[in-house]
Amino acid sequence: MRICIDIDNVIADTFNSLIPLYNRFMGREHTAQEVTETMRRNRWKLLRYYFMAWRRQIMTKIPLIDGAAEAIRDWSNDHDISLVTSRLPLFKRQTRQWLSQNQIPFHELHHVKELTKHEKANGCQLFIEDNIRECEVLADHCERVFLVDHPWNRQAVSKPNIVRVSNWQEIRQKF
Repeated sequence: MRICIDIDNVIADTFNSLIPLYNRFMGREHTAQEVTETMRRNRWKLLRYYFMAWRRQIMTKIPLIDGAAEAIRDWSNDHDISLVTSRLPLFKRQTRQWLSQNQIPFHELHHVKELTKHEKANGCQLFIEDNIRECEVLADHCERVFLVDHPWNRQAVSKPNIVRVSNWQEIRQKF
């Protein structure tokens, strides 16, 4: 089986780790929904933020989400694991370093633009993702899509093969 997995907020606790830095950079406190919207609207400021995060090697210091590494390690023995992330290619080296530090096995790693993950999902039976818009697209290309529940994706899903999950324990149970 081919399993595709997003990195940020699925394997890596990115939002919780970066929100203090993001709020300092932006000059005020933001909710999860505001961060998501700002990231889509203010690309120039976001690029400056990413460059600052890259210089500080922030992406090498993000903690794992509980249970993610263990599940992926178990699955990698019998399944092909493809990591498909919307992280900028700027973070490619830091992403590989983080995966190595945390002993996350994978067969492929793809850095793609948001809403294009489906292009790397050919033959993917299961995709694990936290972006609801991305899940809606992926549902047309994958047998099942697990949507990891977060404050920014609480809208209702429209496709029956999208399954909302709370954590990696639930992912393993439904797998």
